Amino acid sequence: MVIDEDILREYNAEIHCYEAGEIIFFEDAYPKFYYQISKGLVKLNTYRDDGSEFIHSLPGEGSCFAETFLWGDNYYCINAVAVTETEVWRMSKKNFFNLIESCSDVMKNLMTFTADRMFYRHKMLSAISENKPSYRIIKLFELLKYYNNQQEPFNYMVPFSRQQLASLTGLRVETVIRTVKRLESENLLKISNGKICI
Repeated sequence: MVIDEDILREYNAEIHCYEAGEIIFFEDAYPKFYYQISKGLVKLNTYRDDGSEFIHSLPGEGSCFAETFLWGDNYYCINAVAVTETEVWRMSKKNFFNLIESCSDVMKNLMTFTADRMFYRHKMLSAISENKPSYRIIKLFELLKYYNNQQEPFNYMVPFSRQQLASLTGLRVETVIRTVKRLESENLLKISNGKICI
């Protein structure tokens, strides 16, 4: 949890509920709120000219998202979409800045969270710049294990569908399916009840 829910309430944040597939905000909208997930999963995405989707990240429970846009004067360059039934704390920009100006611990937590997220994004950018599909997928899996503090082999279940893996790595779904099967045959992952274990 980036900001404690009691503090969010104190600064007049409200819970907003979204159904799976419902838009939280669109690309080109002006940032007006701080968002933090109470329950569920959100995808931050963009659509390419050919209509394909690129997923930048999939923040889950306790994570905030798109808060860095509040410091600038730019519109969102991403969409935010609920992946599952999702509850999101929403706090006005004004109240958010009042909070971080009055509570240095909140600002420190926010910066720590942002630093961890930037580490992940830079690693992902490096991985997806590689042409080899197996390299992209393995690097994504390594990052997921690292981020979730998992070290045992085949102990971490990847929480994403093949389509989401394709959108995260910039690959086609068919390529992801083929590559995952090959990685399983090389004993680099296991598939259990259709789920990938790394």
